[in-house]
Amino acid sequence: MYMTPLLEIQDLKVSIDGSQILNGVSLQFEAGKVYAVLGPNASGKSTLAKAIMGLPEFNITSGDILYNGESILDDNITERANMGIAYAFQIPPAIPGVRFDDFICRICPEYQCKEPEGHFMGKACSCRMELYDDFERLGISNLAYRDLNEGFSGGEQKRSELFQVLAMQPQIMFLDEPDSGLDYDSLKLVGRELKSIREKGTTTMVVISHHRYILEFLEVDVVYILQGGRLVYTGDMEDIPVLAEKGYERFLSEMKEAA
Repeated sequence: MYMTPLLEIQDLKVSIDGSQILNGVSLQFEAGKVYAVLGPNASGKSTLAKAIMGLPEFNITSGDILYNGESILDDNITERANMGIAYAFQIPPAIPGVRFDDFICRICPEYQCKEPEGHFMGKACSCRMELYDDFERLGISNLAYRDLNEGFSGGEQKRSELFQVLAMQPQIMFLDEPDSGLDYDSLKLVGRELKSIREKGTTTMVVISHHRYILEFLEVDVVYILQGGRLVYTGDMEDIPVLAEKGYERFLSEMKEAA
């Protein structure tokens, strides 16, 4: 029995400042699965995710994006986020004057204080304490009282951005190189957090990455490889170590010969 994909991309063509980046990409994402979008530099991976998210500088010249079977081309980035689509930026912007923990409480009802004002006489309420416990899981407790992304290291930016996306509890999230700038210990923290989300099976994850470790941590269901703005290969988890050993050019050449 055919099941409507959570998100379906149909012959999508995208340009930036008049330059064509995606050249007719068609693929789909099913609910609760983990996808890896791979490919050489400038193959269109980040462009795909940002176009799906609705960033205005990415001009969709043809094709369609269906979410739960309905086109979302006319919906802006805020409307798509409210639908349950989330995107974690490679380099999230700093927001001076907005404290990190306050920001999370504003965007996520789960962490908004439910006790009467003054109940704790200046101490953090139970919801705020729960937030700090959750910060600890990603090793970002030290960022709680700092301005959002202001002066954060590369690794701190990545972990705080991931926390923000997870706090939104999206149906599908695009993680653009979530492992870049992370040392080994931070990589393990991020990998474990993503694995716990994967095991719940409630959120579709789309990971754009060049690193084998984070993908193996997640037990990827489907691998998509883009090249030259086109989808050139669809595979699974078993392809990742082979791809890491051979590189894109040799891997794709051998796959083409075997077809």
